[in-house]
Amino acid sequence: MRRIGKRFGIFLFGLCLLGAIFDSAHAQSSVSVSASVSQTTIYHGERVKFSVKISGNFNDVSRPQLPEFEGVRLLSNTPSTSRSYSYVNGQSSTSYTYTYYLTAQNKGAYQIPSASITIDGNTYQTDPIDIEIIDRNKAAESGSSGQPEIFLKMEVSDQKPVTGQQIIADVILFFKDGLEVSSYQPVPGWKAEGFWKEELKNASRPQASSTVIDGVRYRKARLLQFSLFPTKAGELEISPYEIIVSVQSGRGSGNPFSSFFGSGNRRKVELSSDPLKLTVKSVPDADDSNYLGAVGFFNISRFINTNSTKVGETVELTTRIEGTGNIPLITKPEYQLPDGLEVYEPQQNSTLDRKDHKISGRKTFTDVVIARSPGSYTIPAHKVSYFNPSQNKYITTTLSEINFEVAANPDAAVASNSQQEFPVRPVTGLASWITPTSVTLVSSWWFWVGGLFPLIIFGVGYWQKSYIEKMNTDQAFARSQQATEKAHDRLQEAISRSKNGNIKEAYNMLQKALTGFISDRLNLPQAGLSNADYVDALADNNVDQNLIKNVRMLLDKCASISYAPDSSHAYLKSHVGLAESTLEKLKKVL
Repeated sequence: MRRIGKRFGIFLFGLCLLGAIFDSAHAQSSVSVSASVSQTTIYHGERVKFSVKISGNFNDVSRPQLPEFEGVRLLSNTPSTSRSYSYVNGQSSTSYTYTYYLTAQNKGAYQIPSASITIDGNTYQTDPIDIEIIDRNKAAESGSSGQPEIFLKMEVSDQKPVTGQQIIADVILFFKDGLEVSSYQPVPGWKAEGFWKEELKNASRPQASSTVIDGVRYRKARLLQFSLFPTKAGELEISPYEIIVSVQSGRGSGNPFSSFFGSGNRRKVELSSDPLKLTVKSVPDADDSNYLGAVGFFNISRFINTNSTKVGETVELTTRIEGTGNIPLITKPEYQLPDGLEVYEPQQNSTLDRKDHKISGRKTFTDVVIARSPGSYTIPAHKVSYFNPSQNKYITTTLSEINFEVAANPDAAVASNSQQEFPVRPVTGLASWITPTSVTLVSSWWFWVGGLFPLIIFGVGYWQKSYIEKMNTDQAFARSQQATEKAHDRLQEAISRSKNGNIKEAYNMLQKALTGFISDRLNLPQAGLSNADYVDALADNNVDQNLIKNVRMLLDKCASISYAPDSSHAYLKSHVGLAESTLEKLKKVL
């Protein structure tokens, strides 16, 4: 018992020690320290704010230990201090901000070194900050007197991207000190020709910072942000972006984007950014044909929903691609499946996240596979690749092989190959003569056929006459009857155009086949409806959700193909096959 108690005491001591270490590490990881200045380009003699901010969970914090400054002079060692608390999802957080004032003394480029601060016995350091001090008078002489009070500019993260690469485009407003911006309204209709574009979400209001342009002090604020994906190589031009800004002269306090008062006159100004030209390079040729058209950084995986099934039952083979990049433009990988497996109704689904100043998310491709005979099946390993622009190379991922078992289905009807024995035996021996019985005219089959045949011909002719008259007089009925044939002709035309290399025209014809069939069967207007209207019409008629899902996927693909890189003929044929099976099912329910 003594030995057990002694070991237990050591065990408890170890747990306490580990807990202390964990708490210390957690405390360090939950604290952040940063430094900032109110502007990095400073006029000689101008005063600038230098702030050190500490946030997180902590108990004891000391005043920052300031470094030796060069090029600027510290006005006072005593900072102004602000403190705030927050409580989010059951976690409390505290923020301290120490603010000092510096005066720019010497012209040139300098660096504010790291400041040190002790928090709960641990020492933290801020990152150094680069600043530049310029002569106000020389800057004013070199600056143009005709510089505008306010202007709009678009800035991009990369001016020499590759096709499919995600570039971030910021719409930035510049305005001189003394102006206040109360509101802004984008002018609708901006198009980025040659790019797939997505607007990024920004929950916070624009925040203005200070900058110097050609010797003139401006305030700048990012109003909007877009992700742009170039769809072709060459010289591409981003067209001007236009906004209407409500401004007033006179200087208030606080954020210039939240001030609605002042001594000046309020007015509206129409602003337009200059067109911006980019040089887009082609993605290097891939080593193999397994390139998915993906540009960015991704994780690619493949799996099935079950490892055992029965003959005639479905197996879902799913490929998942998630990460950051041109997710909407990624194409479906093509796999070599073993004999005995058939693929039906391929489906795709995308989920996009427009936060954190980039497009990220997930795209999945699902193949519905059916086995026609029992046995063990192996889907071979497969290599897929995407292009990483930051590394300027292809990244290849090997999807491991997938094995599953298919058992015989006892509920399926099995046709017997054995010959059934005919129960009638031939008569052997001597032949016997019998007297034939007489047959009346009424009992003869040809009598009835001859009598009923004119009636049948008359009935068919009357039905044909009524059908033709209804086709000529009832437009809704005529459209419904001809819908299937028209859709079939358009699908064949789509395949024909695809063979000639006109992929986008082929997808346009595929869309007409789907929307034309739905509008003809439901007597909808032949033009002026959106894709969502056709989907809603199917839902109103209680069409199965899986059919609606297939229609929505096909229409979305047709709508997006104008912005996507050219797809292959085989890829279009897979969508035509899905459309044919979907239309056949819709024909039964509409």
